[in-house]
Amino acid sequence: MITIFNRRELITTVPQKKLFKIREALFSAGVSSYTKTRGLGASAASRARGMVPPAVQDYALTYTIYVRKEDYDRALVAIQPVLRGQ
Repeated sequence: MITIFNRRELITTVPQKKLFKIREALFSAGVSSYTKTRGLGASAASRARGMVPPAVQDYALTYTIYVRKEDYDRALVAIQPVLRGQ
């Protein structure tokens, strides 16, 4: 279980596609993670979808991924291919 006392921030990302790739890489490496979403609330985001162009919708939210402090180094190694775009 990841709590505020045993976690460390790994990365903050904007595009949701990158979030999914990073979480998939962490899962494949056996590293548990916790994601915090900041930006428009779910209801505000759904109301704004009709008015905001799709290219801007991707940047309405930011995602911060946390891992356990003990898993931080392993997590960094696991996400390197995603960050390089491989």
